[in-house]
Amino acid sequence: MKILYFASLKESLKIANENIPASTNMTVNALRLLLIDKYGEQHFPNNILCAVNHEIANDSTQLSDNDEVAFYPPVTGG
Repeated sequence: MKILYFASLKESLKIANENIPASTNMTVNALRLLLIDKYGEQHFPNNILCAVNHEIANDSTQLSDNDEVAFYPPVTGG
């Protein structure tokens, strides 16, 4: 699956995207834990937002190899 990183996450990881194969019954939460192991917990806090195929996803969303998964930090405004 294609993983996309946006905003400050993209800047801190120094990559915009990468490909990671989906394992059997992989969820967004399992992917996030894999990315925490790879890059560190500071980059993937509990409030990080995730979209799968352009739709907001939650931790239990199932993933497949054909999916596009985007991670981006929460946005604040004022």
